Amino acid sequence: MLNVQLTTVTNRQVLATRGLIDSGCTSSAINRTFVQKHHLDTVKTAIPIIVYNADGTRNKGSDIIEYVEVRLTIGSHEERIDLAVTDLGAKDLYLGHDWLKHHNPVINWETGTVIFGCCQCVKNPFPLPDADPDDRWDEELEDGDTILAVNMEEELVIRAVHHANDLAAAAHAEKPTKTFEEMPWDHAIELIPNAKSTLDCKVYPLNRNEQEQLDKFLNENLESGRITESKSPFASPFFFVKKKDGSLRPVQDYCKLNEMTIKNRYPLPLISELINKLQGAKYFTKLDVRWGYNNVRIKEGDEHKAAFRTNRGLFEPTVMFFRLTNSPATFQWMMNDIFKDLISEGKVTIYLDDILIFTKDLDEHRRIIRRVLQKLREHKLFLKAEKCEFEVLETEYLGVIISEGQVRMDPVKLAGIAEWPTPTKKKELQSFLGFTNFYRKFIKNYSKVVRALTQLTGNAEWTWGATQNQAFQQLKKQMAEDVILAIPNGTGRFRVEADVSNGAIGAMLSQEQEGRWRPVAFMSKALTATERNYEIYDKELLAIMLVLSEWRHYLMGALEDVEIWTDHQNLQYFPRWVTELAEYHFILKHKPGTANVKADLLSRQSDHNQGEDDNGDITVLSPEHFWAMIMPTVSETHEQVKTATCQKELWDKGIATSLEHERGITEKDGILYYDHRVYVPRHSSLRGEIIAQSHDHITAGHPGIAKTRELVQQEYWWPKIQKDVEAYVKGCETCQRTKSNTQAKPAPLHPNAIPTEPWTHISIDMVTGLPDSNGHDALLVIVDRFSKAIILVPCNVELSAEGWARILRDHVYARHGMPQVVISDRGPQFNASTAFHPQTDGQTERVNQEVEKYLRIFINYHQSDWADWLPLAEFAHNNRAHSATGRSPFMILYGRNPHIIPDSSRPPNSKVPATSDFSRAMAKIHKETEITLEEAAGQMKAQYDKHKRPAKEYHARDKVWLDATNLHLPRPKKKLDDKRVGPFLILEKTGASAYKLKLPPHWKIHPRFNEKLLSPFVPPAFPNQEQPPPPPPDLIDGEEEWEIEEILDSKPHKVRAKRGQPSVTVIDYFIKWVGHTCEHNSWVTAAEMGNAKEAIADYEAKTQSNERVAMVKIATPKSPLVMVLNHHFDGEDISYLCQREDGTQNLQRAEP
Repeated sequence: MLNVQLTTVTNRQVLATRGLIDSGCTSSAINRTFVQKHHLDTVKTAIPIIVYNADGTRNKGSDIIEYVEVRLTIGSHEERIDLAVTDLGAKDLYLGHDWLKHHNPVINWETGTVIFGCCQCVKNPFPLPDADPDDRWDEELEDGDTILAVNMEEELVIRAVHHANDLAAAAHAEKPTKTFEEMPWDHAIELIPNAKSTLDCKVYPLNRNEQEQLDKFLNENLESGRITESKSPFASPFFFVKKKDGSLRPVQDYCKLNEMTIKNRYPLPLISELINKLQGAKYFTKLDVRWGYNNVRIKEGDEHKAAFRTNRGLFEPTVMFFRLTNSPATFQWMMNDIFKDLISEGKVTIYLDDILIFTKDLDEHRRIIRRVLQKLREHKLFLKAEKCEFEVLETEYLGVIISEGQVRMDPVKLAGIAEWPTPTKKKELQSFLGFTNFYRKFIKNYSKVVRALTQLTGNAEWTWGATQNQAFQQLKKQMAEDVILAIPNGTGRFRVEADVSNGAIGAMLSQEQEGRWRPVAFMSKALTATERNYEIYDKELLAIMLVLSEWRHYLMGALEDVEIWTDHQNLQYFPRWVTELAEYHFILKHKPGTANVKADLLSRQSDHNQGEDDNGDITVLSPEHFWAMIMPTVSETHEQVKTATCQKELWDKGIATSLEHERGITEKDGILYYDHRVYVPRHSSLRGEIIAQSHDHITAGHPGIAKTRELVQQEYWWPKIQKDVEAYVKGCETCQRTKSNTQAKPAPLHPNAIPTEPWTHISIDMVTGLPDSNGHDALLVIVDRFSKAIILVPCNVELSAEGWARILRDHVYARHGMPQVVISDRGPQFNASTAFHPQTDGQTERVNQEVEKYLRIFINYHQSDWADWLPLAEFAHNNRAHSATGRSPFMILYGRNPHIIPDSSRPPNSKVPATSDFSRAMAKIHKETEITLEEAAGQMKAQYDKHKRPAKEYHARDKVWLDATNLHLPRPKKKLDDKRVGPFLILEKTGASAYKLKLPPHWKIHPRFNEKLLSPFVPPAFPNQEQPPPPPPDLIDGEEEWEIEEILDSKPHKVRAKRGQPSVTVIDYFIKWVGHTCEHNSWVTAAEMGNAKEAIADYEAKTQSNERVAMVKIATPKSPLVMVLNHHFDGEDISYLCQREDGTQNLQRAEP
């Protein structure tokens, strides 16, 4: 006798009793008195079943006319079982021969215990149905399996005896016929254009057992007509793999054929959608089609493509076999076509070989069963007995247990979850998460629970700690809970409960059914790096939008309003705002706070005090810091290269000839390598996109031509790569707009001493004038003068000597030891230090410019996040080859360059250098670096200030950049603002070195600029560089006029007048402008000096010269005056050369 626990299917009633194992009892049964006592629900059998005693006489009790469905638990073993209701005397439960045969338990007769050592119920969970559709047929390969018997005394058939004729045909056990009729869904093997016309493979050696299995496989399939002997030019390998039970599974390896085959995108049904169709159903019948893919014929003429080679010869299949690509799609197409009318009626669902019939009414259910069985017979499709169930109230379907109005996880598949061992490597963890992910809709906050685990499945180092173990145990605990989800109906109200935490969104969908709210589904999603930086109300609204999209098929068109529960009060007004805003037609335009002054002031009144911070969990870094994540991986780029290699004329126009003579040309996986670098063929955008990865990317930081070329050539090569990189960098608008001028300075150069080791000689400088960022307003730049590596430390202008010592300790000494020489400009923050050598260091100044340029490109508009970008700016610099050394700082320090492209995989070099070899290599690198530094220092001194930059000549219609030094732009600090604005069109040349530009209409400034303030605009060289020009920046106040500080000079020149009129002498003035440097001094015509009375008077008083000209307004003479062109001093009198309206000129004495 065994202690057992019975759980009813309908009302989840749990009953404890004792059961008797009886191998003489044909079927398991339950006592009628026990059923009546506990009011168990029963199901009627199709016809009465006669019961016989052990001696063959008919049982005097009643025949079996009903049975109960229960869940049977013995210890840790659990299963669903049907028990016939009959009279059993004093015993409540008999476990008969059918149960013993199914489980084959080990019985300890001494202790009276049962061990389920061979029972599948307690092994690791079965494979889930959507892991690989091909795996679903693994158990159906054996022709010797028992087919649904047509013996009318078998219980399964008795329960559907009124279907006997159709069922007998559908379950006939004979082997498949040799003839296969041509059908619309015959499996076609269509090859991609230019695919190989032959395939070759090796023959695998077989051991004795494998040879016997091969002979059996070939003989049976030749006899059944599934395969025939072949002379095909195609051959795929054939071998065996072991199943879990130790038996052998034959495998045709169609990998190469599948690569050449055009993919069929016919969809498989979504399991969630199939479950949703079951709403309202009470009765279920599940049928399983036998022989799987072998029921589909290969299209005539394509059979030879699937030929496989064995040691007994070459054979080709006439029907679909496993591992052929498109097989699941073809089989699903066949099933959908055969049962399309029943599927459209909403009474049948089909997933590959699984047929599920579901209805609310039993009579209708039986009619549908008959129709299904009839169609199976018509198409000569057969069933497998072990997997068929008829007219049940609960059944396992596609990995879950379904019953009337509800669905739950299958406890049989979860039986081993509690004993699942702790993962010790990524593969084991991925296996566990792959299993649990199938049931995520049953687990509340799944993404949040597994977050600590999923972080270990990527490229992160394997570190299993307390956090991971807690998440692992929590997930196992939640998987073991018996969560029951309701199948939604079309009448009840829906409720969505959404919540968001730091790293994940969690939501639950519920429906009101029979007066109570029942959970329908759980949904969770890990937030992306960008989403984690949203404000809290944006996160809450994002959660609502995601769950509405996820459950759109439930909520769209719901009969009653959908309740959405959120813990953020402000969002309750969102629907009302949407309704009110829908009455208006408007567009939204962004206006920065400095321009939207009125609204900004109103929103910042003193009575609008900000409340307590409820966003304490917000990540400091803004979303832009993570756009590196969208960078194409090397594998993606290589796939593009492979495609381009197939499509473009790689070997045309002499390229092949030139490459064939080069050494180091290799080919792997359809990609050519030159000198261990990927060859990139000509393509409309591919080369430009690859250059962009090494120039525009956040980890590259827009380096110059040489450094961009060095980064590109670490991975890729193509002819004229240097010219392409040069054209790309010169055409980069971001670089043109942000980089500083590098013109030579007049002072002589005195190079510092050359170090011989890394980090023995460092230089430091402080970049000031920065806006506040995380409490910092200055940047300390530390440069290793040997390797050119840098360390960037945010700090404050008021940095004390103690503060500097702390930075030196934490960032230099702790990593590289104490430096011997520290070079600085002895700024005030270093007064207390005595170890510094006060020398001017141009190297650090250049690094400063480079870092400032990097920050200009990537920081936000308000410049408040520059401190967050310093680690990436440091990486970008240290990963680029320096012009003085020819190597990157990383290479000099560590002997390698880190990858800036995800999953970078250069051609493999499996040799790991020994420690001594590595030391010698590093010593060689350091010696060569020292020599290179000495040579570079000499060259710099010789070339420094050797030539003065000649003036650039521009022409009308040219585009130029305008120096932004003296423009009053709205961004906080000029140091991190763009160095140039534009580009602008040149309208005309207005002097020897001055040009008039076409400025934005709202810029109320002088349009003429000296050539020194202009730089040429270089258009993009590659299609991927082209982008719409940014809008011109706003000038503060928008109405600014340039104010004259002083008139420095003047000169007359003649202007040709109209025909018949004498030429006119016009005066130009050379002006020094207030707040601008001498580079902005410019010539201005007299006509543009309308408001210059005081400046002209000062100029007159200063010069007292007949050769200086000023324009002043004098008493109007009889003839109307246009302007004064010149003047003459005669003692105390002044005479003016005046221009009249009629075009004449005369000398006019000033009236007192």
